[in-house]
Amino acid sequence: DLVRPATDAEKTTPKVPAKEPVADPSHLTTDEQAKVQKNVEDANKDENGKSTLPEGTTVTVGSDGTATVTYPDHSTDTIKGSDLVRPATDAEKTTPKVPAKEPVADPSHLTTDEQAKVQKNVEDANKDENGKSTLPEGTTVTVGSDGTATVTYPDHSTDTIKGSDLVRPA
Repeated sequence: DLVRPATDAEKTTPKVPAKEPVADPSHLTTDEQAKVQKNVEDANKDENGKSTLPEGTTVTVGSDGTATVTYPDHSTDTIKGSDLVRPATDAEKTTPKVPAKEPVADPSHLTTDEQAKVQKNVEDANKDENGKSTLPEGTTVTVGSDGTATVTYPDHSTDTIKGSDLVRPA
């Protein structure tokens, strides 16, 4: 009368993966839910890729990112969405377009004028047909002496475009 077998949920603590960046943490898309499900499943595999959860365990993810781990005995563990997802940064949501390579005298030491030209090329490559920037408002582009462009977004996240993708010897 005093004891009973432990449930799978009581015997198991699922590992929690790194947070997945999503557009809206309170309303995940079907693709984002599938990615979170895969993240939880992958976090609970051994070095050989075999699941460390009891055989027959399923993972489902709700629109708020919450994962329900259902074991073969129908007991469950829940991982809060706030532990599994986070808002994506501007850099994660944005892929800047790369313009044609600018011919320069020395690709490892651009002049100030050449840096300005590469900056304009990157800015122009990221405009729509009406000349409006397709990057988030407040984004800046800076170009280093090696032609590398740093795209800095309003949330301070960045994308980098290698100089070798932006300049070539004249």
